[in-house]
Amino acid sequence: MRRRNPATVTSTERTCAPSLRRTIDPAGEILSALQRANGTVTEFLEQLAGEPIDADIRSQRTGPAGHDNPLGLDPGADLVRRAALLTGRDSGRRFVYAESAIALERLPASARQRLLSSRDPIGRVLTKHRLDVGREPLAGPAPSLGPSTWIIDLLDGAVHARCYLMTLGGDPAIVVSEWFLQTVAEALTVHAAARGGPNDPPWQSTDREGGAH
Repeated sequence: MRRRNPATVTSTERTCAPSLRRTIDPAGEILSALQRANGTVTEFLEQLAGEPIDADIRSQRTGPAGHDNPLGLDPGADLVRRAALLTGRDSGRRFVYAESAIALERLPASARQRLLSSRDPIGRVLTKHRLDVGREPLAGPAPSLGPSTWIIDLLDGAVHARCYLMTLGGDPAIVVSEWFLQTVAEALTVHAAARGGPNDPPWQSTDREGGAH
């Protein structure tokens, strides 16, 4: 499988206006924006894009966690492995590709049902259920769905990536890997140009640290 540095910015730089190429680093601006945001990735994207964000689920399967699972579950415990594109409901724009490993037994029953039966991103589900969420950075990420052509092509346009562990009430519950696509950098560039600089964020966040899609 072809791999590429997730912070590579060449393709995005080609689409920036000449006056902005020298001042905006897509990976740096996305990281800075996420650090300033206090909500989930879903909330961040909705305020940035000006439209609702849905999870376009490309793969979701439930099976035994196995002995090497990243959440410390018993081998026979249910683990959901999910891959989704966070997509604008109105525009169809793809903003983030995310893969998650979810310990079902550590979510409330209503949250489990919502996660498995709707197009709500994980962040929206956790926010609606007012869960006590923590986040710890991890090394990575690396896509786990195998050498699929569409994933290779999609992640070739990623300008920032990260991996983190989410805890619920202190217990490890979800491992999330996220790849932020060129569309996020483009939206930040548009807002930076319209508002006079990249340090004037287009969102107002009041809830939590910027984690969980």
